Amino acid sequence: MDLLGKREKPSPGHYDGFISYSRAADGRLGPALRDALHQFARPWYRLRALRVFCDARSLSASPGLWTTIEAALDASRCFILLASPDSARSVWVRREVELWRSRAAERPMLIVLTDGEIVWDHEAGRFDETLTTALPEPLLGGFTEVPLWVDLRSIRTQTDLSLGNPAFLDTVATLASALHHRPKDELVGEDVRQHRRARRFRRFSWTGLSLLTAAAVVSAVVAVDSANLARAQRDRAETQHRKAVSSLLVTRRDQVGDDDPVVAGLLAAAAWRFEPTYEARHGMLASLATPSLGVLDGLGDTRALGPDGRLLAGDDRTMRLWDPVTRGWIGSPFTADFRLAKFSQDGRTLVTLGDDGIVRLRDTATWRPIGTPFTGLRDVVALELSPDGETLVTVGFDEKIRRWDTATRRQIGAPLTGHTDDVESLRISPDGTTLASAGRDGARLWNLPTGKGKPLSGLTGTIRSVAFNPDGKTLATGGDDGDVRLWDSTTGNPVKGPLSGHDGPVSAIAFSPDGETLATGGWDQTVRLWDPATGRPVGDTLTGHTSIVSAVAFSPDGRTLVTTSRDRTVRLWDPAARRPVGDPLKGHTKEVTPLLFSPDGKTLISSGQEETVRLWDPGTGRHLGKPIGTPNVHGNSAWPMALSADGETLVIADPDGEVQPWSVADRQPMGDPIKVERRVYSVAFSPDDETLAVGGGKGIVSLWNPATRRPIGEPLRAGTGPVGAVVYSRDGRTLATIIDGTIRLWDTATRRQIGNPMEGITSMVFSPDGKLLAALGEDETTRLWDTQTQQPSGDPIKGHGAVAFSPDGRTLATDGEDWGVQLWDVRTRRPIGGPLKGHTDDVVALAFSPDGQTLASSDGAGTILLWKPGIPSDPRTAVCAMAGRSLTQEEWTRYLPSGEPFQKIC
Repeated sequence: MDLLGKREKPSPGHYDGFISYSRAADGRLGPALRDALHQFARPWYRLRALRVFCDARSLSASPGLWTTIEAALDASRCFILLASPDSARSVWVRREVELWRSRAAERPMLIVLTDGEIVWDHEAGRFDETLTTALPEPLLGGFTEVPLWVDLRSIRTQTDLSLGNPAFLDTVATLASALHHRPKDELVGEDVRQHRRARRFRRFSWTGLSLLTAAAVVSAVVAVDSANLARAQRDRAETQHRKAVSSLLVTRRDQVGDDDPVVAGLLAAAAWRFEPTYEARHGMLASLATPSLGVLDGLGDTRALGPDGRLLAGDDRTMRLWDPVTRGWIGSPFTADFRLAKFSQDGRTLVTLGDDGIVRLRDTATWRPIGTPFTGLRDVVALELSPDGETLVTVGFDEKIRRWDTATRRQIGAPLTGHTDDVESLRISPDGTTLASAGRDGARLWNLPTGKGKPLSGLTGTIRSVAFNPDGKTLATGGDDGDVRLWDSTTGNPVKGPLSGHDGPVSAIAFSPDGETLATGGWDQTVRLWDPATGRPVGDTLTGHTSIVSAVAFSPDGRTLVTTSRDRTVRLWDPAARRPVGDPLKGHTKEVTPLLFSPDGKTLISSGQEETVRLWDPGTGRHLGKPIGTPNVHGNSAWPMALSADGETLVIADPDGEVQPWSVADRQPMGDPIKVERRVYSVAFSPDDETLAVGGGKGIVSLWNPATRRPIGEPLRAGTGPVGAVVYSRDGRTLATIIDGTIRLWDTATRRQIGNPMEGITSMVFSPDGKLLAALGEDETTRLWDTQTQQPSGDPIKGHGAVAFSPDGRTLATDGEDWGVQLWDVRTRRPIGGPLKGHTDDVVALAFSPDGQTLASSDGAGTILLWKPGIPSDPRTAVCAMAGRSLTQEEWTRYLPSGEPFQKIC
């Protein structure tokens, strides 16, 4: 006899989801996820938005545990697996997975990674059995294509597992999107709307409660308690509302991204205004870490781009000038009808060609015609005005170049012949003596006064664009083959190139006013910057246009690059952004590591494998005195060195086991060296400068008094191999050592090891607060370790050659792709922009200046570069300064939830 009665089996679809997990690993996360899915986007009048089974919440007192789970599985529309090594070993999870695969294989399965690894083998079309540690065996070959999984490893151990946590909220939104069969953005917006409705409902409830209170004085105490409760509920609803809107804006900021960094930055600033989350801060920093200064898509058709970056734009026949410096319209509009327009080199004259073959010159200040028009030039395809305004050059379909006197409107001499195919581009040198012409049969140089010309030596194929540098001595050409070449404009011989990078024809080209940067635009929709002196690319490839780049020009001060495109947008760029500051610091000839800044930031110290130590002024890039040591071309190991906390003493260890203190002020030895009597691999000062740790061979770390040159107590025996690194925490209480890829932490007071060792490490650095240890792994990743638990904190990030924390601990620098330097937001583990590029070899050392305003990097070739990381203390103010405006009413309506009151962000 069944004393409890027979329990009815739930009907199919009774549960929207079934959460399978290991209680040992995810005993908190599983129930929290179930509760969050119930509440996310829940209408105020419903008990829950979804019905999700989780054994810690859903099991009643039933004598048949597996029977109850089996019934719940059959009644669920979706299987949610919290994947971890513990769940992979769990017998219960395995049974649940096998039952689901056998009975409900056609129903979806969602995977949430909470620990361990999941690796897909694309060649085998299944999960990699050797590298995947978080999935039970039945799932390793259970998919025909790579499934989508959600990574919750960074959130799993957090104390706040509620919808108030933006990272947790984002994961819940992703899962809820699949369960509701609705887009994530739409669902997040729905959650915001439901919070607003609940808030209005509570407001109405509060009004009614106040009326009842006035009418029922006898129930005053109860009413006060109810009012406090209502107020608390209202505050909670308001807080959740702000967090939900902030999370939505961060998501939409990521969607806009590099397409419009200004709008993306303003969305992140708006998210910060609603709720100052780590994700919102990262969004602002990511928008600032781009060369883009804005996108202009409301100017109408761009008819001409002047050499000073001013634009002639408008609709139909009404035109107006737009200034990139003031970012506004200048002068009055004018009406004209033409098919071709070009500015003079000083920007004061506009030359237009009408469909009727009439050429007119106009004063750009007044738009009044200059003299009488030229007539009868119907077949003109390109034109150019000399710098002095006295000569107009045209070319037609007959490939003949003609010169015209602008005073008399008469042709000067005979046509210039030599081209045998279409000519597409004309450019006159700044001194007005040389004309460059380019087309399908290459390019030619002409003496403009005499009309004598010659082809560029060895150049064949179609040339789309040409430009002279400011002194007129160098000509740049852009070809259909995607290459840019530099030529001596006097001899016509090549001087540099090819500069390769574009994937397709180079349609636009311009030098900066100082001639130190060359900008090119192409059919591949990108803009690239080059150093004409070296022929190397500089900075980031500028992306964002969605069609052919038609023109490029620098502002007069060189601080703004203006580009136009057939996509009908104009983009503004900072050509100096994300580029090294000044010239490389040169002197070393081999790998340089480490780099050290003095406490006042006025001295940078470097050690090279050629066995020299050099001191630099980072402000000027110059050497401070002679190098320490004699260069050794056969050297293969940089001398270990350490700088005292007061910045006055530099200790350098040589291969013979001597550690010599040097005076930083005069770069002279300070007394006798410390004789360790064994090879030294690493050295470090304690924060109080009273102890010097010296890492030697056979795992021995000896401690010395740098003032007396005597050892302090017995040495630490940290292992058996060479001590590759010794690092003190900021408070001096912990000493970290690396031996054979293993980190050990030591209590400096007791000299005892703290916790368990951390394996697979090649280098390390403490965060400023000592709570995190950034360790470079043998698996080519950088992991952040919690120094209290000796466990990894969050997901690993890329970078295995160098690492450094910023002074405030919020930013991490690592080596990046293509010999670059990558900045990371420590809290979110997300990159801040792309890699900073400039090195020509692997980056091996990094160091922030004490104020965080300068980052030094060195490579395997001995080059040291300085960067401005551009991480402001107040990102919102910086975003507003970059944008020069706030979100418009139209943008607010487009990106914010419906009904959200408009407010100024900047």
